[in-house]
Amino acid sequence: MAYGIMFHHFHDAIHPQGQGAISADDLKNLLGALNSADVLDAPVWLEKAMAGTLEPHHRCLTFDDALLCQYDIALPVLKQFGKKAFWFIYSSIFQGNLEPLELYRYFRTVAFATIDDFYLDFFAMVTTHYPAYKPHITSDVAVNYLADFSFYTRNDRIFRHLRDEILTTEAYAQLMTEMMAAHHFDTKRAVSQLWMNPDHLVALHQDGHIIGLHSNSHPTRLGRLPPEQQLQEYVANTTHLERLLGVSPCTMAHPCNSYNPDTLRILQSLGVKIGFRSNRAEVEQRTLLEMPREDHINLLSAQDYQPQ
Repeated sequence: MAYGIMFHHFHDAIHPQGQGAISADDLKNLLGALNSADVLDAPVWLEKAMAGTLEPHHRCLTFDDALLCQYDIALPVLKQFGKKAFWFIYSSIFQGNLEPLELYRYFRTVAFATIDDFYLDFFAMVTTHYPAYKPHITSDVAVNYLADFSFYTRNDRIFRHLRDEILTTEAYAQLMTEMMAAHHFDTKRAVSQLWMNPDHLVALHQDGHIIGLHSNSHPTRLGRLPPEQQLQEYVANTTHLERLLGVSPCTMAHPCNSYNPDTLRILQSLGVKIGFRSNRAEVEQRTLLEMPREDHINLLSAQDYQPQ
């Protein structure tokens, strides 16, 4: 069936080559491997999705998290190919708040020689501070966590299981704060390189791209929040984009693929027409708020990739 292609991180001489980040040339190669007519501009995809006329071969391009590297590196490539994309934005970063998920990712990218060096230090910290959690580092549950995402390594899965399922939010934040302090990590410098500013969003909107919701603070497990908190997340996100762009957003992507039936009802009540998941897993009675996406890494890693 039709699906979106999901992008996050890009690298060049300024933006570091973190885990999963691709270059402008990688993006050019991927777009060049696709039939250009199959890659629909975001407004066309939205129109066809609402009309029920998407074809199985149709694709669209989506960018999550308002990352500056997307604007600096990916946008010029989109202009070269004449394509308009969906950009899913969380709002707290535009209101002076730091979003830990992205900040922590940047830290482990620039402060360690390899991602596994970070994981080894992190697992050691967990063992030291929370000895009772040591068995979770080698458990079958941890090793098989997020099995739908085949590009995750063993250590990727163990880390995310600890972060998402074992540690409290406060405990995880404390561990990361200690690690960043030990490495003399410059938070202010990182923030200046991580995210777009409001002018970037306005420019994208005026150029015909579609700006959509991605929650206010990007919780990693939004679907586990009480309905009242979920509503607050999306109302704040909606209000921010309405004030900035002068239009009410009608598209979204589920942060970390986390949602539940309450989430879908909330999005419908806010006038959201289509939403995207972060994988192509089968969904019982799929709605327009659960459209599939494929991570670009999966497409790039398939050396014999051909448009489907």
